Amino acid sequence: MLLATGGCERKPETDSVREDVSAAPVQAVNAEAANAYSAEYWQAGQAQIIDAQAATQALDRAVSQLLMAPTADHLESAKLAWLDAHREFSAALPFIKVAFAPSSLQQQGQDLLMALNSWPVQAGYLDTVPGYSTSGIVNDTAIELTLANLRKQHRLTAHEEASTGFHALEIMLWGPTGERSAEQFAESSGGEEPKAQASNRRRELTRLITQGISEDMSQLANRWPVTANDLSRYYLAREPVARLQWIRRAHVDLLRDEILPRVPESSESDVESGLAANSKQALLAMLRNLQVAWLPGEGSGLADMLLDQHQAAALAETFGLLEARLLKMEDPIELAEPAELQRSRQQVEKLLGLISGDTKVPAREEDMTPVSVTLPEE
Repeated sequence: MLLATGGCERKPETDSVREDVSAAPVQAVNAEAANAYSAEYWQAGQAQIIDAQAATQALDRAVSQLLMAPTADHLESAKLAWLDAHREFSAALPFIKVAFAPSSLQQQGQDLLMALNSWPVQAGYLDTVPGYSTSGIVNDTAIELTLANLRKQHRLTAHEEASTGFHALEIMLWGPTGERSAEQFAESSGGEEPKAQASNRRRELTRLITQGISEDMSQLANRWPVTANDLSRYYLAREPVARLQWIRRAHVDLLRDEILPRVPESSESDVESGLAANSKQALLAMLRNLQVAWLPGEGSGLADMLLDQHQAAALAETFGLLEARLLKMEDPIELAEPAELQRSRQQVEKLLGLISGDTKVPAREEDMTPVSVTLPEE
């Protein structure tokens, strides 16, 4: 299975985590505070994973209901369940990046993210598209529809050939052109081989993709608790202050590898399937959990322990400006104005510099305490 722990993993004490950000100057951190924060962070991750798992289970139920009774209302319910599950999964990404940071777990983490969240998706790899009435796995009866086969077909010859995960399911629910009707999920009993009918294969493909999402999330949730002694043992084996640097590195990777690429450099007039259903909401979900980690409303956050006060103030300002800009933009953001997209990318890059500690922020003139000089008496 995708998330099975390999028997040849190294012991956590000798495992390595990329920590090139630790080359940046680090504030003196109280070990007790670091221990308390890092333990709370792992628990917050568990809570978010549980929420994501519950949302995927609700998605599974909604899709099952749609397939049992293909109506417009049930299709709309399945779409809403997809949106909720994808947002909850996106919100879990800052924690997932931390959990799979050790070198012996990084491949497992990459496999998990590719299985669940590969994008963009080539719609014609899955289903009929305009001009190609027999395209996709739906019409390719040479491919036996099993979850194991779908995992083998996933990204088989090109990265956009996704056959598992949220965005493959997005294609199935919204359709290649966003005009999916509930009738297209109706069961067909005609012909000599009903299972080979495109409508029946579409139903089965949709069911299997949903099943795969649910299985992957459940396996992740089962590995997360401290008592499972699986993912958490690598994290807890490190010194408390080192855990903070571990989190920092994972957040830098998330901003660079997951968030920045999802803010396109220019507008697209024809969005086939990037993160077409809710690219903005997915970004906001990730950014909000990053912001809470660094700048919680109450108590100390990573900014208090790893940044100076000027960097922390700049970080709060940048998070606020980026969120405000995203909230005003189109969803999907691929349709936003080019100037807005460019400013958003610049703000993500600023977050990168601040969180890594590479960006130095000089004190503002109004924050500087004037020094009075007393001249000696003549």
